[in-house]
Formats: sequence, structure tokens, C-alpha cells
Amino acid sequence: MTGLRNRTALYLAGLLILGTLIGAAHNRALDSGRPFVVREAVQLVLTPLSIASRRVFSLGEWLARVIRPRGSILRENARLRREVQRLTEENARLAEAAEENARLRRSLGLKRNVPLEMVAAEVISRKASSWFDAATIDRGRRAGITKGAAVVNFRGLVGQVVESDLWSSQVVAITDPASAVGAMVRRSRSWGILQGQGSDYLTLNYLPKDADVNESDIVVTSGMGRVIPKGFVIGRVVRVLRSPAAGSTTVLVRPSVRLDEIEEVLVVKKGEGK
Repeated sequence: MTGLRNRTALYLAGLLILGTLIGAAHNRALDSGRPFVVREAVQLVLTPLSIASRRVFSLGEWLARVIRPRGSILRENARLRREVQRLTEENARLAEAAEENARLRRSLGLKRNVPLEMVAAEVISRKASSWFDAATIDRGRRAGITKGAAVVNFRGLVGQVVESDLWSSQVVAITDPASAVGAMVRRSRSWGILQGQGSDYLTLNYLPKDADVNESDIVVTSGMGRVIPKGFVIGRVVRVLRSPAAGSTTVLVRPSVRLDEIEEVLVVKKGEGK
């Protein structure tokens, strides 16, 4: 214990002497206007450490602001995904509404431009097959629709009503094999009977062998029989088949309207267009 006290006393005495010498040297430097070497040495060592510590601290603050916890990022991503989904669905609804509005405007234009009494209807069900030959519409006898009425849209003839109850009606497309409509080539007025093939095409039969008909000609309703009004577009000629031996011409027609592609129709009331 005595030795420890002696060493401590020596250390204190040495520090006191060192402090006295440094103080005296500092005073002489101040009096002479010269820089204090010890101070400059200390500053030389401590200044880089101070700068480095400030930079490390600033970097830590920046990282704390920029790097968020993973849970927060995941929550933000989930919120953004929900927002994208919402906007996508809203955009789809707006696009559908715009398309429906355009179809209704075209149908309204047809009603205004054609001097026939027509009833607007919506397709509410279809026959499930590769080609929808039949469909149900939401208008019936209460709206003045009866069997045999022509069903059209702004692109042309769709089919005919084959059955009607109080609130709805059954429509058969012109493509149905049982369908037969009086038709003619609009350019030459050559006429015949248009029959469905249950496919993407119709056939215009009973034309004379020298009938004036060419590919791309437009075929329209002839009004013969006064069942289907005259002048509604049916389709376009895609092939002309002439048979000199049989003395006739058969025309293959692509319909302008497919029943499986429409949602709204117009039904011409019976007795119109005679």
C-alpha cells in the first residue's frame, strides 16, 4: 500500500510539473505571438476525428430517414397494389360504359333514320353452342312484339322473333339452318332466298345463272313476302358459285351481324314496312 501511494504521489507530481511547463510554454507563445506547438498537435490529431464523427452521425441520420422498416415498405406496397386494382376495375367499368353508350347512340340513330316503329330490347340469355343461333330478349307482347318480327341493330338484320310471351321473346338468328329470308344484291337488285348454314356464312340461292353479282357486293333484305322490311343490310358476298348445268347461281354471304356479339337489338313491329 505504501508503494502504491508513493507511485500515485509521483504521478500527480509529474502531472503537476507537466501542466506547469505546458502552461508556461503556452503563456510564452501568447506573449511572443507564436503558435503553440502542443495545441496545434492536439488539433491536428482531433480535427480529423471530429470531422469523421460528424460525417458518421450525418450518415446515420440520412439512413434513418431513407431506410424504412421492411414492414412499413410491405404495407405501402400492399396499399399501392390495392389502389392499382381499384383503378384498373374503375377504368374497365368506364370503358364498358363508354362502349355501351356508343352502341345505344348508334341504335338511337337507326331508330331516327328508319321510318319504322321499333322497340329497343336487350339480350338476356343465349343458346350455348359454338354459334349462338338463338337468344332471349327482355321485351314481349306487352311491348307490342309478336312472332315473325324482324330483329335488327345498327349493322343490319340479326334474325326473327319465333316466340313471344308477355315479358320476353325468343329470337332465331339468320344463320340458323331453319332461317330463310328474301334478299337481294343491293347494287344489281338481283334477288333470291337467303338461308342460314349454322356457321359463319349464309347462302343466297335461286339466283339465275347469269345473275349480276360479284364478290364484296352488299346483300340486303328484299321485302318479299312483307315479313322482313326491305333494305336492311344482311352481309357481304364472299364467293360466287355458278352452275351452268343447273342453270343457277349460289352466293356465299358473310353476315354483317353475329347474334353472339351483340347485347342490344331493335325489334320492328309487325305490319311495319309493308
